[in-house]
Amino acid sequence: MTGVTVEIAHLHGPSSDPEDLRSTLPRLTVILEQIGGHAEMGLTPHRLAPLPVAGYRAASHLTFVPADTPLWQLAQRFRYIRRLVIDFDLSVLAATFGDALTLASCVEPRLMFRDSGILALAELLADACLGSGTDCRLYGDSLALAMSYKLFGADRARRNRGGLAPSQLRRVIALLEQSLPNAVALKDLAELTGLSEAYFSRAFKASTGMPPQRWRVAAKVQRAQTLLVETGDSLAAIALACGFADQSHFSRAFQTIAGASPGAWRKRHCV
Repeated sequence: MTGVTVEIAHLHGPSSDPEDLRSTLPRLTVILEQIGGHAEMGLTPHRLAPLPVAGYRAASHLTFVPADTPLWQLAQRFRYIRRLVIDFDLSVLAATFGDALTLASCVEPRLMFRDSGILALAELLADACLGSGTDCRLYGDSLALAMSYKLFGADRARRNRGGLAPSQLRRVIALLEQSLPNAVALKDLAELTGLSEAYFSRAFKASTGMPPQRWRVAAKVQRAQTLLVETGDSLAAIALACGFADQSHFSRAFQTIAGASPGAWRKRHCV
């Protein structure tokens, strides 16, 4: 597609050796879906990358590295991973965007960051790659250019301001994870960072791509996905184990985040 080359990989566990993902071009790696275990990206095969969201090893994280930068995927105890890898031809993109392309955005690795806008485009791009014909190609081109601009556009630095400091984010995520499946009051999370509730909510979303309540629901759904494939428990039992009020509440939340009902998702992934 215009300025990019795209590869979709479907990986099946339970484990694998560190995978060398180095490229001669700038590369964005997106973990779109994972079941069980975890996948982390690092600059060495011998040490896991530090998590920007401490301990939360769900899918939907992105990693960008410049050309010829060592990049390794370390995946353990997983059942399935769907991964999108995109290589960028900066000469083509520079000719397309002109001064709107910021080369400073292309020289620093960004390990396991989160950006809801880029992630949404990655999901659409993965779907577009499955199609054929001129219309699919034009649609894919538009998605590729939109993603390139969001990643390298001149206003990216301005868009990324206002998030939590890494130490603040680690403390907040640690508390959220320790409390699962129970809720933590927004007031308590804000106090942990020394911020007002309103400012904390905005900063948390800027750092993770979602507000605290949605993050908690996403973490509960991820836990449910693991139980769906690793146990034969009923949907009602899994709903209660993951902190949902009832099976109906569980099904609605799961459908919203995973894009399928729990039953349909289980059938698709337990083949």
